[in-house]
Amino acid sequence: MAAYQTTYPDRPAKGLHGASANEEIKNDISRTIENAAGVRFGEPVQRGAGDHGVVPFAAGGKFVGIAKLTPAVPAVKAGSTLVDGYPQYFTASIRERGQMYVQVGTPVADGDPVYYITATNKYTNAAGTGIVGPFANVFFDTTGAAADDIVEISIKNRSA
Repeated sequence: MAAYQTTYPDRPAKGLHGASANEEIKNDISRTIENAAGVRFGEPVQRGAGDHGVVPFAAGGKFVGIAKLTPAVPAVKAGSTLVDGYPQYFTASIRERGQMYVQVGTPVADGDPVYYITATNKYTNAAGTGIVGPFANVFFDTTGAAADDIVEISIKNRSA
């Protein structure tokens, strides 16, 4: 028999990593995932080798946007380690401009620049080993007091 939920938080979750934060000016584009490992939801992407193709962002790449969270992806294929993301050759929804929720790996402040921690699929506000960025015209739009907080970022909508 299924277990029932017997405790409830005092408020709903603020948001989910890779989800839209609101309906301000935004632009979502469709791009094909080129790399074999796929792209995780909430992961920044850059231009790939082919037309309308993207791969995970790497230092020196041309930032395109961030992979949006969506339930419209196929089940994980046998042998794959990708969970919660777009598999190779899938058409992904990429937030090119607008507000988005992300999870942080360190405390951040409103107006800080945005960097990405590749190993954890989280964001931070400073450079370091295994960290890419900062992304041009992308800023934290809310404060995160602790690691694992969900915060809002602004992609090309405002400046710090």
